[in-house]
Amino acid sequence: MKRIKHNGSREQREDHRSTQNKKGFSLVELMVGSAVLTLVLAGSFSGLGQALCISEVVQSSNFAAQLLQSEMDEIHLLQWSEVNSLEGTKSFDPRKNFSTVPLRDYSCTQIVSAKGGSQKEIRLIVEWTDLRGKRHSQEYVTYYTKEGLFDYSYRSL
Repeated sequence: MKRIKHNGSREQREDHRSTQNKKGFSLVELMVGSAVLTLVLAGSFSGLGQALCISEVVQSSNFAAQLLQSEMDEIHLLQWSEVNSLEGTKSFDPRKNFSTVPLRDYSCTQIVSAKGGSQKEIRLIVEWTDLRGKRHSQEYVTYYTKEGLFDYSYRSL
């Protein structure tokens, strides 16, 4: 009978295998892992940038609506003689009723035109440019008559 010679005992062979498994990741595994992590992070930062731009537009739009509502409230408090004297286009200061104007430079315009002898159309427009350079605007329109204020026009039959 031939005897098979082993290089070391069984325990030594198992130790040798376990140290081979404990060496760590190969270079290829590290590169693949790094590439996957880079793609995930790039997608996350891109989504974060989009969310910040959307948030800025929403905040700017909300402030523009507050500007318009504030100016419209002041016009609603005017007497007919004061409203009747308004005519043409003029700008109004957004800082008139707000101590600070956030985020953007707002351009505010009031356009008043006569709609017959006893009615005025009052149009308020706020315009601004967002962080990407895109122009935005919001406007309110109301009709003021000698007999009262109407937020809509109607006809009687």
